Amino acid sequence: MNARGKIKTDMKRRLAIAAMFTLAGAAYSAGQDAKAEAPAPLKAKVALCDHSHVVGTPRITGLTMTTGFGKCDIPLHHVSTLLFVNGQAKTVLTNKNILTGMLEGTALTLDTSFGTLNIDYSKIASVTFATPQDAARLAHEDGLLLHVPLDAPDANLGAFDARIDIQDAQLTDGPFNDKALLFATPDAKATIHLPLSPYTMPEGTIAFWAKLPQPDQPFGDGRRQLPLFIVEQDEHEFFPLVFGFNTNNGAGNAGLVGIIWHFACTGTGTGATVEGTGLLGDTPGGWHHYAFIWKWKGLEFPEAQGYVLALAVDGKMVTSAGEISGFDDYVHLRNEPAKGRVIFHDGGKFDNLPPVAMSNFKIWNCAKQPTPIEN
Repeated sequence: MNARGKIKTDMKRRLAIAAMFTLAGAAYSAGQDAKAEAPAPLKAKVALCDHSHVVGTPRITGLTMTTGFGKCDIPLHHVSTLLFVNGQAKTVLTNKNILTGMLEGTALTLDTSFGTLNIDYSKIASVTFATPQDAARLAHEDGLLLHVPLDAPDANLGAFDARIDIQDAQLTDGPFNDKALLFATPDAKATIHLPLSPYTMPEGTIAFWAKLPQPDQPFGDGRRQLPLFIVEQDEHEFFPLVFGFNTNNGAGNAGLVGIIWHFACTGTGTGATVEGTGLLGDTPGGWHHYAFIWKWKGLEFPEAQGYVLALAVDGKMVTSAGEISGFDDYVHLRNEPAKGRVIFHDGGKFDNLPPVAMSNFKIWNCAKQPTPIEN
């Protein structure tokens, strides 16, 4: 082939390569345009002020915010995080810009696995947005060992290596325009089988929403009165963790009581009825948030500094206790691997069974400081 032929061949090759890149570029541009026109749907992880978390798909496609320099319409796929601080919203964009101002509207609407929720902005601490490809990370909360919505007669807890048995419970309205389980008859009960025992955890938090429709009913006689839950461990007869209302927790304490067997025991001190404790304000028969919090080496909250067990209602600490002395012979039970069961409203184990509704039961492997909330 002569020089002129080689030049023509090279030119053809270069034109072909240029055409290939032009087509690739056009395809990429078209893909980018398509994404711009129809961005991938987002998932949102909502952190509530009571430390609960909800994951779902937002109904909105954008935010309208009034800032110091005017009103802004922000497409939701440009938002990374939404924070609520002192009544204002702080919007962190994906390009790291931050806008602060007031959001239009009063609530965020989410489609979740347990229905559509309308969550007031006043109850939200933060919202994290992600594409479906990143949504898996939203389903995991640091330290969360168990989350049982209690919004259906059955639940698949395989993600937590746990299972639940529910008998004769009824569906009722929950605390967030959702559903909850009502244990209203003597035969109604539930047992959550765990892969571990909270009694053997050096620290942890058990939190949930509960409603007691008969707050004026006396606690009655006996040691196992009106518990919100107990924890059993393996085949032992004792209940390592007890949380509920009682006239005597075994140490002369009444009201809302919490017990970690042979380690710590506390109670609010007064009341023969739920209403009489004064803990639930003007709505003793309504929904309230409860938390059972412990740390063997001592809690670090200002309200319970150095204590090992604390109880909270609606995000406010109501009582705490230090370690009980004289039970060193039982320390080994807290250090032995074991499986546990969380039990609600079981007539075979409780002496007094008034109706109780439960929602969003959670266990963390860390002591979480309560955040005050309003019902």
